[in-house]
Amino acid sequence: MKYVSTLIACISIAWAAIAAEPAKPAIKSSFPEQPKAARKALRAVVGKPFNSGWVFIDGKYIDPPYKVERYGNVIRINGIQVTGEVVSWNNFIKTQKGVKVTKNEPTPAAGGDAPPPEPEPEPELDDADDAWESSLDDLFDDEPVAKKPAKKPGSSYKPRPKKPAVTVTYSFEGEFEHNEKSKAMLAKIDSLRTKIDQNLRSGGLYCFSHRYPMVSMDAGSVRHVMERLPDLMKQSQDRATFGQGVHSANIPFSEPLIDDVFKSRHDYIRLKTRYNKEKESRLWK
Repeated sequence: MKYVSTLIACISIAWAAIAAEPAKPAIKSSFPEQPKAARKALRAVVGKPFNSGWVFIDGKYIDPPYKVERYGNVIRINGIQVTGEVVSWNNFIKTQKGVKVTKNEPTPAAGGDAPPPEPEPEPELDDADDAWESSLDDLFDDEPVAKKPAKKPGSSYKPRPKKPAVTVTYSFEGEFEHNEKSKAMLAKIDSLRTKIDQNLRSGGLYCFSHRYPMVSMDAGSVRHVMERLPDLMKQSQDRATFGQGVHSANIPFSEPLIDDVFKSRHDYIRLKTRYNKEKESRLWK
């Protein structure tokens, strides 16, 4: 009985410790997944983990340690895809011998041929232009000219139907074999991985999202940002106030990035805690 009581007490303590730990946000990549064939053929280059730098994915702050890798033809950090295809897998396929090109033509609508294109919309005079022409006629003609009936705006315009796009696919048989062209493209992706890895190791910052271009900063710029950003995230009660504060602080964030960071503004606690520790560490050095 005593043993059972002790076991229950230990379990309770363990559960309490787990509950006390802050839950880490579950981050899912918003980028289109790369083709499986690219992962298989191009393999991966994995860097060693490190604790410096700052990473935001769709506005959410990711705690270190960070591990930057090239996975196929994309870049990942801590297993999360943070880029699209740096070099398209189709471009790799084009370097192979015996590559086949297939064009997928759009299927015509049921019932016959595709519908004829709509006629071009007739140019319409603005009301101001129409009035201007009429006033000139009244001034310089011997006899008054009857005014043209006003046209209803947009009455003769019909949008043209969009033509279905022709898709082109590339394929080859057998195993992927590297050559000079494919190696050069792979080196380009590896170069990007190395650049991201080195900048983070030196204390830099990256913001990733499929909705806006990648944002990168060096360590000097990061200190300026982290002196101000956590407090703005804490104090701003609405998006407009937060955006004004970011611009006033000269933080080079785009509007979509500001939207994302504001949605994850409760991350300010972890940002502030970490920055204060690093600031104190620098003072002691």
